[in-house]
Amino acid sequence: MLSRPARNLRAARGLTLIELMIIIAVLAVTLALAAPSLTTPIANYRLRNAAESIISGLNFARAEAVRRNAAVAFTLNTGGSGWTVAQVSPATTLQTRANGDSPGVTAASSTTSRVVTFNSTGFVDSSATRLSQVNLSTLAAHGETRRIDIFGGGLIRLCDIAVTVAGDPRRC
Repeated sequence: MLSRPARNLRAARGLTLIELMIIIAVLAVTLALAAPSLTTPIANYRLRNAAESIISGLNFARAEAVRRNAAVAFTLNTGGSGWTVAQVSPATTLQTRANGDSPGVTAASSTTSRVVTFNSTGFVDSSATRLSQVNLSTLAAHGETRRIDIFGGGLIRLCDIAVTVAGDPRRC
């Protein structure tokens, strides 16, 4: 009579190996079906992260130009969304961001120049061809695009190219 309750306790202790394997298989199939639908949101997150990073670098360059009372240049790297901020004279690198920090995102200049220089008052040095727009895009299908405008007075603005509604503050 004592053996019966012990058998009931053993059956109620947990999962069998077969049950655990079935659970793992169901989870694997679910994740395999969900993974493709996550590529676009992840790519859009990386795009927004790269845009915020470039804006941060531009604002840093402008602030350092005023703080140091010297010209400071922001240079957009080729082949990605990386950048470098450096004092012009004497040549000193102040801050950098690598291209690989936002994989799958490309930043392109609207002009042949990839450099914008801020003078000691925080205004853009417009004596030569300069970086005036940065177009950001992602390699993912149905991914977002962004544009960063750099105005002569030092104003930096991020806008969404896809927004066309008049009065929308995200509109370019």
